[in-house]
Amino acid sequence: MLLGVVTVRPFDLNDLEAAARFCEAARALDASIEPFAQRLGVLATGTRAPLEAWRVAEGEDGALYGIGFLAARNGTTFDVYSAVQPALRRQGLGRALCEGALDSGAGLRARVRDDAVAVRAFLKALGFSETGAQLALQWRARGVAAIEMPALRLRRALPKDEPVLQRLSREAWTGAPDTFATRPDEIAQLFGDDDRVVWLAESEGKPMAYLSGVRLGKILGIEEVAVLPAYRRMGIGRALLARVLSSGQGAVLSVAESNKPARALYRSFGFTLSARRLIYELKRS
Repeated sequence: MLLGVVTVRPFDLNDLEAAARFCEAARALDASIEPFAQRLGVLATGTRAPLEAWRVAEGEDGALYGIGFLAARNGTTFDVYSAVQPALRRQGLGRALCEGALDSGAGLRARVRDDAVAVRAFLKALGFSETGAQLALQWRARGVAAIEMPALRLRRALPKDEPVLQRLSREAWTGAPDTFATRPDEIAQLFGDDDRVVWLAESEGKPMAYLSGVRLGKILGIEEVAVLPAYRRMGIGRALLARVLSSGQGAVLSVAESNKPARALYRSFGFTLSARRLIYELKRS
């Protein structure tokens, strides 16, 4: 139980382990909190994160009870996240944790469940406006056969494939504002964790697509299914997805509500809606 004063201070990389523990504990109490504990380390140690804008709320007992951070989406816009221990809400901690983001002067973007009325009101009070939505989908383990395409080779990506994945990540997401893709400088970190899953699709030695994810216990969290524009609508994304789902474990992912082709693909595999998150943006003039 928390005793004493809670202080908001700048984040330090030494806070990573405690921050991840806080995120997992807070999400267990409130499912509307984004499940970013697994990705926190990748973000904090890559070039996506302006750490000077990150904040944590620390109690006198040394434990963390809140976090606010930014992650670059592109050159001018940042995704902003904040979470406060539920028992300590409505005390101004959320606003204090977001001060680094608000003071950055960058355009900001946030996601919130459509049933999280209090969080939506909080964002509006900060000046954010609703601009779109993302869907969280889940898939319960069932029989899925791998799809065989004679001209297509699917294989596990290896560390030596980093340059290939960097190019695919860069080219596949050009002009896709609703994605939160792995940036080229983060590709190396996909191979640094035994829980990571990365599959590569190629034909005659030519890379066309990849799928990346992370094992969350018995569930696979699918982070990206990236297909180069020239090879879309050819069944490559479907083949990659079938390969990872053929392992029999459940899966979760998110997709932009506006991305109708991807939604149709996931629906054909039996993915069902588990949550809808609204996109809020704070645009700078």
